[in-house]
Amino acid sequence: MDKKEQILNALRELFKEGKAGTASVSDIAKKAGIAKGGMYYYFRSKEEVLDALVSQEYADIIKACNELVEQSDGNATHKLALLLHSYRNSYVDPSLDEYLHMPQNAAIHQKSLAQILSALSQVVSQIIEQGIEEGTFICEYPQEYAEIILSVFTFLLDPGIFPWTKEQRAAKMKALADMLEKGLCAPKDSFQFLYMPD
Repeated sequence: MDKKEQILNALRELFKEGKAGTASVSDIAKKAGIAKGGMYYYFRSKEEVLDALVSQEYADIIKACNELVEQSDGNATHKLALLLHSYRNSYVDPSLDEYLHMPQNAAIHQKSLAQILSALSQVVSQIIEQGIEEGTFICEYPQEYAEIILSVFTFLLDPGIFPWTKEQRAAKMKALADMLEKGLCAPKDSFQFLYMPD
């Protein structure tokens, strides 16, 4: 394992122990088993370490969602259901998630949401294009539709930003399903998976 990975793992461990919020660069270096000066060779500040860790965590989620879609030979609707289900059920350490939702970490949180939206919207756009080829969707703006879908999942449904009730979330999913069905001229109930229980 290289030193950079050691440092990220050290911060990850400090999150699990509930100590990351108050940890200094020295604490991270000590946990990683390297000299404080060695830390500065890889990262200029604790914020840079956090930024790299968050980026890595979300890159793993993006990779898992992408691989799931690539391995599927299902139709476009099935692939979209797979991707969104995988994203909704992806795991982020609760202590890291809580830290990201603190007001002072808004910039890093916004960057992570943009990372997901940008990467996964490419995959969703390809799925929509597959649906067009299959004749189940009609859409002039696959990329823009993809970005709108992902903005709902990355922002509107983020419980750390909007603490919706279960009923409110379900209503929003029904509205999204209705919009997609009409907007993509898809067969009736194509997007039931958005609000039906798993």
